[in-house]
Formats: sequence, structure tokens, C-alpha cells
Amino acid sequence: MLCVYIAENLKKGLLNRKEYNKGVDLWSDDAYRFACSCCDDAECCKDAVQEAFAKLWEHREEVRWEKGKAFLLSVVHNHLVSRLRYDKVRSIRGNTIEEALAPDVSFDLKEAINRAMSTLPQVQRECVQLRDVEGYSYKEIANILNISDQQVQVYIFRARVALKRQLKEYHI
Repeated sequence: MLCVYIAENLKKGLLNRKEYNKGVDLWSDDAYRFACSCCDDAECCKDAVQEAFAKLWEHREEVRWEKGKAFLLSVVHNHLVSRLRYDKVRSIRGNTIEEALAPDVSFDLKEAINRAMSTLPQVQRECVQLRDVEGYSYKEIANILNISDQQVQVYIFRARVALKRQLKEYHI
């Protein structure tokens, strides 16, 4: 009976221990870069990636190899969104963030781009990161973020318009 179960899972392309370990090697850098593009806190990014790999392991019998990376990035995204919501609630209840938002007049091009990216809504920033930096297709981004292809295109268009406007304000 066990041999039949293993044979069926191999036919379905589900993750086993060897494939999971291969996925860790192949996908961990991409997942961490994606997390860093969404969040400035390195520890939070590491936590998100760790949580994503733990969930991937828990759901290894349900996730196909081809969908493993998309599943992983979706979990990273969801973890960071949850963390963002938690931080917003905390800041509303007590701590103010005006000091953190105070402008700094000395910066270079990379800082200007990062500052302009930080003004974008979270979903637009993630779409631009996945498309322009990571090189994913619209369909792959839609799968990762659980939105439609058309919505991905709209978010990227709006983000690029906003970035162009912000960079003009910085005289770049």
C-alpha cells in the first residue's frame, strides 16, 4: 500500500523531502529578496521566509513542484501583510511614527528610488518588485498575490506613473 501511495505522489509531482530540500536551495534567495522589497526590517523578512518554508513543509503533500515557488512567495506575502496590519494597529494605539517619516534631504539615486517605492501602496510595490526586479510574468505575479492578471497590469501601470511623478519631484 505504501508503494502505491509513493508512486501516486511521484506521478502527481508533489513535493517529497528531496524536492523540498532542492526548493530550499533554489528559492530561499528569491523569497528573501521579495520579503526585503516589501519590508525594511531584516529580522521580519527572515521570519517571513522561515514561516513560508515551514508552511511549505506542512503542505508538501498538497503542493506540486511547479507551484512550490509561487506557494512560497504567497506565504511570504501573506505573512508580511499580516505583520503590516499588526504594526499599524500598534502605531495607532500608542507610538507615533512622525520621526520615522521625517524627510532626509541628502540621498542618492538608489535612495530616491527606494523612497519613491516606499510611498506606493503595498500591493503596487510588490507587483513592481516581482515584475521589474525579479522578472516574473503577469500570470505568475497574479498567482503569487492571488489577484487577476488584469489587476496586476493595473497596479504596475499605476505604480510606474506614481514612481515617475515622485522621481520628477526629486529632479531625477
